[in-house]
Amino acid sequence: MDAHGRRNRLAGLLLAVLLPALATGCATGGPGRPDGQTSAEPTPPAVTSTPPAPDSGSAAMNGLPLAAYQPGDQDIQQAGQSQTTLVVSCMHKAGFATFSADDYPRATPPDNTSTLPAGAWGYLGAQAAATQGFHPPAQSPVQSPVPGTPPVAPDESEAYVTARVDCDRQVADQLKPVDQSGTDLVNRLSAESLQEADQDSRVTTATSTWAACMTKAGYPTANPDTLAQHYRSIGGPPSTTELATARTDADCTARSGLAGVYFAVLTGYQRQQITQNATALTAHQQVLKDQRQRLAKLLSSSAAG
Repeated sequence: MDAHGRRNRLAGLLLAVLLPALATGCATGGPGRPDGQTSAEPTPPAVTSTPPAPDSGSAAMNGLPLAAYQPGDQDIQQAGQSQTTLVVSCMHKAGFATFSADDYPRATPPDNTSTLPAGAWGYLGAQAAATQGFHPPAQSPVQSPVPGTPPVAPDESEAYVTARVDCDRQVADQLKPVDQSGTDLVNRLSAESLQEADQDSRVTTATSTWAACMTKAGYPTANPDTLAQHYRSIGGPPSTTELATARTDADCTARSGLAGVYFAVLTGYQRQQITQNATALTAHQQVLKDQRQRLAKLLSSSAAG
């Protein structure tokens, strides 16, 4: 097998290992609700007439009530560190002593100001609008371990490819949550709360005001989420048109009060869900706590070994 074929095999097999885990992480309970929970008909929550807008979209999403029942940034970083450490240890045992964390993708902590500025709530962050538009912030290139030293060519041997796939599969099994039902419940509740917020009359009214503002400014569009998705689908750096649209979006979001209304309403619906599913959600919090302790033990034992 030539080098190109080995690269394709590695990429394909890694996807075969990782995609099922990603799919379960995003799964939601379907019509049958296998998580066994039920939801009462939601009641439009009471909110103030002019709720304040959050500082950023990402910070607002992370501050939602259901976020307390999901892995936080520290949990994600711990899982990434555990995955890297365990794969490095596995590769060393497989005979690849020079394999290091530099050979494995590294996750960087999210910037709450620029990571998710736009969505159904409009656009939050004038600085992000002026510099990145609707695109995610630019990532810094990975530096060589020693400044001025060219990167080492990756090992593309058959033995290396096989060891990488085997190690990734072993580590994925080690890090797999013991109980997935709580995650499925939280994902379903999150999806339902977003749907309820989108259909709430106060959100639709604020969205109409936002749309009228955009149209008056020369950017006719009916839905802020559709607008954001449109520009995210365009490759390359943001154009002058995209930046101008984003700045107008941020201005109309502030004028309409859309973001404040959207997140206040969404918060209200999620609080109702938590009350209705308190027992299951409390149990899920314990599962998350146990998972953190399990990852810490895996890191400790790997370092000791």
